[in-house]
Amino acid sequence: MKLLKIVSVLFAIYFFRRFMQMYRAMEQIQRERAQNQNQQSPQTNPEPRRKENVIEADFKVVDR
Repeated sequence: MKLLKIVSVLFAIYFFRRFMQMYRAMEQIQRERAQNQNQQSPQTNPEPRRKENVIEADFKVVDR
């Protein structure tokens, strides 16, 4: 029974450390994305060229 408690404590420590590692990585990714968005937003994009077969959406679909 004592061995089971020791093993369960070791597993708890392992999973806690892995969770903290994942949390730090997600924070870093979030900061990088925010920084990239801040760098891209001040830039003014020129007026997009309109073609008669292009539909504005999240992505562009060209009808041929």
